[in-house]
Amino acid sequence: MAIIMALLSGFAGVYTELIIKKRPSRNINVQNFWLYIFGMIFNVGAMLTQDYDEIMNKGFFHGYSAITVCMIINHALSGIAVSMVMKYADNIVKVYSTSVAMLLTAAVSMFLFQFRLTLPFVLGSTVVSVSVYLHSKGKVPR
Repeated sequence: MAIIMALLSGFAGVYTELIIKKRPSRNINVQNFWLYIFGMIFNVGAMLTQDYDEIMNKGFFHGYSAITVCMIINHALSGIAVSMVMKYADNIVKVYSTSVAMLLTAAVSMFLFQFRLTLPFVLGSTVVSVSVYLHSKGKVPR
């Protein structure tokens, strides 16, 4: 299942990059609108099939707090930043920047929240660090 998820994620990233770079003259905000409108359609469909009764009884915003609103704003701004990266760089840069952000978050969490490193995390971090280094060095001559 993890392999299928990785393949679908990779395909989605490359396809999104294709859609964004297909018409470079189009405004990035218009492109974001069309990309996110499809996401909204699928999410509304899932919401109506899974949580229809609860939404009708308690309302759509039941359980929202200030933290929830901050997270929504954070994710929206992150989506805009990702679309800028996809338009002016490529999918590989996006994946590497996300990976490096996770490493930095873990480093800060070690000091602030006493996060304990595990062997799988260290191995994954090593793979990410080496791949970022090799990508920044360029292709190896044969």
